[in-house]
Amino acid sequence: MKQTLQISPWSFRDLRLVLPARALSYAGDSIALIALMLRVSGDGGPAAMTVLLLAFAVPIVVMIPFAGRIVDGYDSRTVLVCSSLLQALAGVGLALCHGLVATVALVCMLQLGQAVAGPAWGALIPRIVGEELVGRTTGVSQALIGVATLAGSAAGGVLVSWSGHSGALLVDAVTFLGLAVVAQLVQTRRRPQPGSDRPSGGVMVGLRSMFGDRLLRILVPALWLFVIVGEAVNVVEVFLVTEEVGLGPSGYGAIGAVTGAGGIAGAWYSGRLRGDRGRSGAVIAGMAAIGGACVLMGCAGNFLTLALGGFAIGIGSGLLNAATSSLIVTRTAEHLRGRVIAALNGTARSFTILALMLGGLAGALLGPRGTFIVCGVACAAAAVLAGALMVRIKDSEVEVVSH
Repeated sequence: MKQTLQISPWSFRDLRLVLPARALSYAGDSIALIALMLRVSGDGGPAAMTVLLLAFAVPIVVMIPFAGRIVDGYDSRTVLVCSSLLQALAGVGLALCHGLVATVALVCMLQLGQAVAGPAWGALIPRIVGEELVGRTTGVSQALIGVATLAGSAAGGVLVSWSGHSGALLVDAVTFLGLAVVAQLVQTRRRPQPGSDRPSGGVMVGLRSMFGDRLLRILVPALWLFVIVGEAVNVVEVFLVTEEVGLGPSGYGAIGAVTGAGGIAGAWYSGRLRGDRGRSGAVIAGMAAIGGACVLMGCAGNFLTLALGGFAIGIGSGLLNAATSSLIVTRTAEHLRGRVIAALNGTARSFTILALMLGGLAGALLGPRGTFIVCGVACAAAAVLAGALMVRIKDSEVEVVSH
């Protein structure tokens, strides 16, 4: 065990290919999101923006019954190359086509590929590094993605101003082509056993696996609540920062950057946690931090207070996301991982859709400050409840041997 933990994830050749390529792809996604939001906001206003955001979420939900079965039922190389090429084709289409209908259709196509690619990469990485290094690798991966996302967000506006929407979207398409090449070069593969039947069952198999684990049946709903709180306050955050506190667009961008930096720090720290008890504690701590920070931001009257709250939300989000991802993988049987990860991703996106509606409603009824405070109190209360339930679980039920 000690010898395994001393091995660096970077000592694996396949991981040295996968992690940078995935981070670069996330940077491309951030560039594309900036370009698409600028394009749609100029053509259609708030209603069109809502349609665009739904286009990013709905295909992931629709694919819940199918994505996991594809990932668990076919060779990982075939799945990853095909899904990456589909996303690259969608990226090229977005660069060449204009108009809201074409944009929404191509974003849906892009997200259909993501619905399969996300679980496929998530299930393959443990095969590359081994079960004992999953936590460290997840922390490193999430931190890299955080850095790349920040860089992509910063570069997106610049690229649009230099080369227009089409140039920025072509950059995203190129990153997906790079992922397809990497998927072909990766030597580690995940395949069904020869002679075995194709996996049956999709979302229900994934959900039964998660809720059959006493630890995950507490922590997965905690993740869902985080999605509701996080996405709901995102709807009104721009109004809190620019209008309530009066910091303007530059202040809003700075708060976003601080939150992103906190997310990187939280994800990096999660990779240093040892054992499922430590990771489950990080999930609870992350929820509590998010709840308290939302209340702080709702009461804020200046940039410093908002920045402290944003940084705390980032740390909590990084901890919660990375620790939950590690727990899901290590506590799930290997042959079920595609379906479990797809079920988690799909249900999380379902709560994203719910949160967008709740955030708009709360913003109208409570205002930006009230929305932050109410969501923060709910999140903190849920953290206390989840922590109380966690205390009742024996160590022998928490520290399970990886499947």
